[in-house]
Amino acid sequence: MKNTYALILVLAALLSPRAAAAQEPAHDGASGWSLNFTPVLVLSDGEHDLGGGVDPELKYTLDLGGAHLSAGARAGGYYAKDLFGLTVMPTLRLAVPVGPVEPYVAFGMGYGWIPKTDHGDFATMSRLGVVFHFSDSFALGIEGTFQKLDGSALRFPSFGSMVSIDL
Repeated sequence: MKNTYALILVLAALLSPRAAAAQEPAHDGASGWSLNFTPVLVLSDGEHDLGGGVDPELKYTLDLGGAHLSAGARAGGYYAKDLFGLTVMPTLRLAVPVGPVEPYVAFGMGYGWIPKTDHGDFATMSRLGVVFHFSDSFALGIEGTFQKLDGSALRFPSFGSMVSIDL
């Protein structure tokens, strides 16, 4: 019986964006520049304190019809695993809009640095998220990210909200 309820909830969640797309005008998807701002929360793992950070990103999006491909640059500052770290990197994002709802995956590779230990190395970021467009120039979303700085303890998942403003 529990499996039936779970299946109904999953189907309702999958069909909801399609119903919204049928009722509301789709985000126009025009190519252009946007600025994303993402405050994140890094959960405590028992050994380390609660952390957080922020990673603004400037990106250019190309409308491919059924998908949006974005290339950008982001900088991040995080307190995680009882360490403060900084990252800078180019990013790629692929989004598939369904009406005003836009799920996406993103990836970045660049440089990271821990000022306290003066450790710098290769940094990566992988992200899954979903954005809801309130207009052609303003969107809010939520995302989960995994980041790591090679050769250090700075490896962590984070969860956050996202604000996007078209420029």
